[in-house]
Amino acid sequence: MPVGTEKLWGVLRGLRLRLMLLVCCGVLPLSLLVIHLLEQQRQQILTGARDDVMSLAREAGLRQGEVLAQVRGLLQALTAIPALREFDEGTCSEMLSEIVQHQPGLTSLWIARPDGSVPCSDQPAGLALNMAERAYFQTAVSQDRFVVSNYLIGRVSGRPVLAAALPFRRPDGRIGGVALGGVDISWLQRLADQVVNAKDISLVLIDGHGTLLAHGSASAPSDPPVGSKVADHPLIATMLASADGSVESPDLSGVSRLFAHVALPGTDARLAVGIERHAILAQVDRQRTISLVTLLLVTAASLTAAALAGEVLVLRWLNRLREAAARLGRGDLSVRAPLPPGGELRELAGAFNDMGDSLEQREQSRSESEARFRDMAEVSSDWFWETGTDHRFTYISKGISLTGAGQDLFVGALREELAAQPTDDADRGNWDRYKADLLARRPFRDFTYRIIMPDGSVRHLSTSGKPVFDRAGRFKGYRGVGRDVTREVEAEQAVRKAREAAEAANQAKSQFLAIMSHELRTPMTGVLGTIDLLSDTGLTTEQAQWLAIMRTSAETLMTVLNDILDFSKIEAGQLQFEQVEIRLGAVTREVTDLYARLAADKGLSFTVLLDGLRTDEVRGDPVRLRQVLFNLVGNAVKFTDRGRIEIRVSEVPSDTAGLIVRFEVEDTGIGLSQEERGHLFKAFSQADATTTRRFGGTGLGLAICKRLVEAMGGDIGVESVPGTGSTFWFTVSLARSAVPAPASRPVEGIPETAPRRVLLAEDDDLNRLLIATMIRRMGHDVQTVEDGARAVEAAGEGNFDIAILDLQMPVMTGLEAARRIREMPGHVAELPLVALTADAMPERHAELQAAGFDRCLTKPVDLRKLAQAIGELARVADELPSRAVR
Repeated sequence: MPVGTEKLWGVLRGLRLRLMLLVCCGVLPLSLLVIHLLEQQRQQILTGARDDVMSLAREAGLRQGEVLAQVRGLLQALTAIPALREFDEGTCSEMLSEIVQHQPGLTSLWIARPDGSVPCSDQPAGLALNMAERAYFQTAVSQDRFVVSNYLIGRVSGRPVLAAALPFRRPDGRIGGVALGGVDISWLQRLADQVVNAKDISLVLIDGHGTLLAHGSASAPSDPPVGSKVADHPLIATMLASADGSVESPDLSGVSRLFAHVALPGTDARLAVGIERHAILAQVDRQRTISLVTLLLVTAASLTAAALAGEVLVLRWLNRLREAAARLGRGDLSVRAPLPPGGELRELAGAFNDMGDSLEQREQSRSESEARFRDMAEVSSDWFWETGTDHRFTYISKGISLTGAGQDLFVGALREELAAQPTDDADRGNWDRYKADLLARRPFRDFTYRIIMPDGSVRHLSTSGKPVFDRAGRFKGYRGVGRDVTREVEAEQAVRKAREAAEAANQAKSQFLAIMSHELRTPMTGVLGTIDLLSDTGLTTEQAQWLAIMRTSAETLMTVLNDILDFSKIEAGQLQFEQVEIRLGAVTREVTDLYARLAADKGLSFTVLLDGLRTDEVRGDPVRLRQVLFNLVGNAVKFTDRGRIEIRVSEVPSDTAGLIVRFEVEDTGIGLSQEERGHLFKAFSQADATTTRRFGGTGLGLAICKRLVEAMGGDIGVESVPGTGSTFWFTVSLARSAVPAPASRPVEGIPETAPRRVLLAEDDDLNRLLIATMIRRMGHDVQTVEDGARAVEAAGEGNFDIAILDLQMPVMTGLEAARRIREMPGHVAELPLVALTADAMPERHAELQAAGFDRCLTKPVDLRKLAQAIGELARVADELPSRAVR
């Protein structure tokens, strides 16, 4: 916008103009009212003038009727005079001339014979006329009635006249002659002068064809001349279009007039009477001009007064207030506006001063806050930063110097330009999220990146920021804080490396346990399997005794091995618990049934009390619960030579939705001292060294029980008196069962099954021989192979009902062999598979199920479990196999 236009627009928007407009708004209604009244008065005068000329025109029509009636009466009187009826040339013309002189409205009088000749005339020139060609004469003779002609131009007078004809008869009844008279229109002008004395009256008389018969006024001659054809003139066209009416139009001389026109009765002539418009409106226009000038002067005076009053009462104070606001806007917070005497301006100035006080206080607070921020930024180990719309640093506090870098390194640079290249997917993903936040203009928090310092060292910086917008909502950049997290990152990396090393060590430990389990359990399969086979060969009594010693030693060795493996699993966190429906009474009886014969052999009484239970059906892990009870009851039987053993199961009151069950095993054995109880539940610990030498054991049993009980949400302890006995107790948290628990199955012997063809894959020669012998003694046909590859080949060639695969085999493992068999075409892919392993880790079950195994047997192989697995799978061999590993 040009400077001049902008200044003009500023003036137009100023308060002065607004005050003027306010005054104009007050004056404008009054001005409009005055103008309306003047216009109304003007219209009333025009309406009155129209009424006057219309009255005059109608009066002219009435006068013409009267004149014609007078002319008829005159003609009737003339026809009664004998001298005129007889056409007495000596006296008739003289008589007619005298009558015309006394009748100003008449132009001529004639007495004509029926043939149209004129023997009598008021003027000598009239004697030469012949009326036979006149239409009105012919009509009067032929119709024998009074006839009035249209207006026409008199041949003698040269003026517009009306001719009237009245025939008269002779005594014989024939037309004797016609009396004729000419009527002048000067009476119309006289009439106008009488009705409207002070106005310029104009008359226009035309015939029915638009021929001008008369035109002019008292002050203006006729122009155009009488007899002219003027039908195209607007006024004449209006007169011809309607019998009467009014119109504002210029006359034939071009003067604007108000006309009223009527049709003259008895003729086809039209008469228009007009009054000059200027003459009518001259006075009212002068009055309107005076009123408008007066109104204009009053308006100007009001505007001047308003301007002066506004300048003195309003604008002076507003200008001072504006000057104070301008100084305040330039930063002078001490400026205050002067206070007017009173009213709204004083309140406005007071509000401005209050605003100035508030701004000054805020500025002081801001300065103090900024000083505090600057002091904190200089001494803080963190730093503050700002970036522009291009995300380049525009400011960074001195705290960055603690990293070894100066402020100049950051200002003007992007983080991407300072940062080291990402080293892994996690680092790249972190950068991607940061860039996405910047693109979406979202806040970001704890974004960590690496930078290469000028000395070549690597520092890890963490930063958080939020976007900044101005009052209009436009993006201005980011603002946030940062800190050096190199120590934390390095510590975290060290912890992660240590954790990875620990996980690797734990994995190595687990692998070692698996290998040791395999290496220890594999020969135990040979030992126990040989003992089982020898027990069915018809031994002598001495041989049976020696074989029983061998079995006891082997079972003791298996107990030690199981304790060590269980403790290792607990230490590695690999022990898992299941939640199934169980009966507490059944679990307790299964344990007591195992030790009932041994207790009876030692002469001990064995009692089980379940009276403290309100419900017997719960959800929990029966194997681990049985393991703890088995250990505690076994210790009680082991360390008690006489007396009794009592097992009590009761419910502990609890506010929780679950169920807390307490088990107590009380004996009358050797008892424990306070010192012995202190390290009783520690690993590889027993009451004293003599206990190990006397009773055997690894010292792991109670430590394992403590870990199992704590994992099941309970606790374990002992109350004992040396030489009197001990009471071992433990609690577990169990869930209430929603469905009945399955009844415990009685101990069965080796099930009998119809002969089946069994494929056995085992790399250990001794175990392969023993297991094959067990299977043959069950009545089945067995084929053995030494590795997984041969097992796959044999399964594809032979028609087997069951395949038993050892997992640890050369050439091809049992897992790979199972996968190959499941991928074979036809019914071979549905062959029931049994896994044989020394690794009893629970996580192995999911892996075995995924490979396609239907059952899993743990070494050393138990003859009854082997027979049970073959029997169950044999019954479903003709159906689609189950894939669940049991």
